[in-house]
Amino acid sequence: MSEIEQGSDTTPLQFVLPSTVSAQWKDAFGRMVEEVMKTGGLQPQPHTDNPDEWDAANVLSNRLAEALAAPVLTRLGTQRVERELGGVPVVEYIPKKPQRNGARIIYTHGGGYTGGSALANAVAAAVMADLLEEPVLSIDYTLAPRGHYDTVTDEVVAVFDALANGGMPTDRTVLFGDSAGGGLAVASILKLRDQGKPMPAATALWSPFVDLRCEGDTIRTLRHADFFDPEKLAFNMNMYAGPDHLTHPYASPIYGDFSKGFPPALVQAGTREILLSDSVRLYQALDVAGCTVKLDIYEGMPHVHQSWPTGTETPEAMLACRKTAQFLRHWLQRSTA
Repeated sequence: MSEIEQGSDTTPLQFVLPSTVSAQWKDAFGRMVEEVMKTGGLQPQPHTDNPDEWDAANVLSNRLAEALAAPVLTRLGTQRVERELGGVPVVEYIPKKPQRNGARIIYTHGGGYTGGSALANAVAAAVMADLLEEPVLSIDYTLAPRGHYDTVTDEVVAVFDALANGGMPTDRTVLFGDSAGGGLAVASILKLRDQGKPMPAATALWSPFVDLRCEGDTIRTLRHADFFDPEKLAFNMNMYAGPDHLTHPYASPIYGDFSKGFPPALVQAGTREILLSDSVRLYQALDVAGCTVKLDIYEGMPHVHQSWPTGTETPEAMLACRKTAQFLRHWLQRSTA
């Protein structure tokens, strides 16, 4: 066993991999660490609400993310087309052999509402497009501090409206998102429902961030196993929602009323991430409300392991992504039955 596997008194817990994960994941984890360290390690985030400083920081982090994603897109043969829907920029990820069965797959990317982009967060969209054999529309929503929860959810709704106005039935549409994008997916569905508009046929949520107050148990208990800093996360959430709106359902959807209706949902998470409690709490809230929901937890996996660029061919990532595709395909087929 290497030191990173067995750990030591000086090895941070984030780098101590359990023996229960696959050899492929151990290799993918090590390669990811090496790639990040080549750039000097994780980039520090601005501790300011100045949007220009955030833009500059995101240019650097997105450049690395796009470079890491490039080999995955090449392997899959994915094509990208940038356009607008409802006045909102989107990137369409087209698989090598699209079936185009009249379904629309919409993706809301992660990044803590302050980072990432439809181009930088390419891996999840490309992998799901390949598995579903359908194009995936990744929404390039406005990031905080320029974007605010009410306007950002409006952007997602605008994309749905544009598709509906173009003749795409909402029940032939599914929505998936990861991390903050998972929370945004849930919040946007609640807004669609509350506005009396049809909801998507189903949703898949990878490690969704649904409580901007960061009240979940694992925010604290798994802090040393994760790479995220809860204090920095809390600062960012104040920019996105403001301290007086952190519990608004369109910002923190865990505080929403799911008894009024919600589409079938798949919730996936790993056992080594501070947002594990968000997934568990969301599952319970949906289940108690009588909604169709499945909770799918992965041993030893970090935050959004499904889209780690170096890990897309590991057993853990492939299983999670295939389950996601199977779940979404099932409900799309049900919508035409």
